[in-house]
Amino acid sequence: MNIIDLFLAHAAETPDKPAIVFGDSLLSYAQVADRTGRLCGLLRSMGVSEGDCLLVALDNGIEFTLTMLAAAELGAMLAPVATSMPVVAMQRSLGATGARFVIASNPVCRRLLDSPSGQDGRLSLLVTGAPVTGCRHFSELDQSESSYRLGSHGADAQLDYLLTMTSGSTGDPKPITLSQAGKIWRSLDGARDLYGLDNDDVIITSTPMYHSLGFRLALLPLLIGATAVILPRFSPKGWIEAVNSHAVSFAIMVSSHLELIAQWLSEHPTPLPSLMTMVSSSALLRPEIKQRCIDLFDCAFHECYGASEVGIVTNLAPADCGNNLASVGKALDYIDLVIMDEHGQAMPHGTIGEIACRTATAFSGYYRRPDATAASMRSGFFCTGDMGHVDADGYLYLAGRKKDIIIVGGSNVYPEDVEAVLREAPGVGDCAVIGVPDSYFGEAALAVITTESSDIDLRRIRAFCAQRLADFQLPQAYEIVDKLPRTALGKIQRQALRDRYADYDATADLRRLMRRGA
Repeated sequence: MNIIDLFLAHAAETPDKPAIVFGDSLLSYAQVADRTGRLCGLLRSMGVSEGDCLLVALDNGIEFTLTMLAAAELGAMLAPVATSMPVVAMQRSLGATGARFVIASNPVCRRLLDSPSGQDGRLSLLVTGAPVTGCRHFSELDQSESSYRLGSHGADAQLDYLLTMTSGSTGDPKPITLSQAGKIWRSLDGARDLYGLDNDDVIITSTPMYHSLGFRLALLPLLIGATAVILPRFSPKGWIEAVNSHAVSFAIMVSSHLELIAQWLSEHPTPLPSLMTMVSSSALLRPEIKQRCIDLFDCAFHECYGASEVGIVTNLAPADCGNNLASVGKALDYIDLVIMDEHGQAMPHGTIGEIACRTATAFSGYYRRPDATAASMRSGFFCTGDMGHVDADGYLYLAGRKKDIIIVGGSNVYPEDVEAVLREAPGVGDCAVIGVPDSYFGEAALAVITTESSDIDLRRIRAFCAQRLADFQLPQAYEIVDKLPRTALGKIQRQALRDRYADYDATADLRRLMRRGA
């Protein structure tokens, strides 16, 4: 059974039920089926066939969702990218995926047509928004009756379906390949069954759909017969209004958005009676914020940990939050989770190492990158690049990214440990700790902070940290900035900070003091 089989079963059973809500637009299951069939016919007329890759650069909306279903029907692959991606980076994505077809907004199509990839005539483009010369247009879906019958192709569920774009430190794309079967498994076992969802649920999407979380939340309702509410973008007030307007019952939120919602609700108390289950995802939610969310949301509150390559790995269930608030929960029943040392050996409880897992929801590999795929695996386990430890009761605790560890004079410093202390320091708002090359320690810890105080005192912050951190954990220098660089999902872009401070001398003052004392 493939994605379209599941969707059509619900369309046949409840054709008039709302399937997608976006702004003032509402499409029933029957209407989504009709428009998806029309889109399939349009894509076939452009030359799209099984195994082809479509680069998708669309903002959240109905067109994106129809494209997800049409690709599943035709057995094609989707490679979603951000509409804000520079054209040079988009060209790298085209090269990495081999995509000849592009479905994109007007500005993206115009930029691509002006690029070498667009000028050599290899690309076939389908545009949304204002028409662009040389591109087919989404409005063609409404111009004639569709001769394509949805469900007639019968694509194999094992076919590659989604290429989630990621990259290493070089910036070269490393697409994560997922099959239709993998997406179905993650939706049914990793969401419907895990959180007790059914076709009565209303599920909200507020993160960018080009990201794996937004994509998943838009697809999930259509696979279980529920209703998808899609927001064009996130804002705390807009999210709360949408939840109440559409009786949203289920949401998976990135932690940074949850913090903003919690802050807004604290200042503007608003009941959310329809909300039954809330899940925090994508980045670790600090224990104090987690408790605040549990107190504010009158619903079942979960936190999960996972990776695009393997899906959800652990779940912190509501019953477990009380005594294990700092953890991200226990491994799901179908997940084999181990903590590995640098040699791939399992480590004992309480010892920090790399998180690795084996699961049926794992990716098919990095597209056209067998070398990268092999490098990510050890004895059948996917190595996440995340560090953590598991306690004697099976609860997982995160310690940060492997590549973010700072080695100060031979000792490992985990940025999250330092940041947890810094956030409590007087005058500190947000913060990020990174390692910078250092002639004295090999690496030194640099704290990049924001502040809401006009008279912040770094001496007080240093003293505060010295009382709570080991000497090797202490930041050697501080930089105050207006804001920290973050991704669309709110994660700190540590590499951007490392690039900005690549030539920073964090121990210059320390070396001067040592010379004076010599």
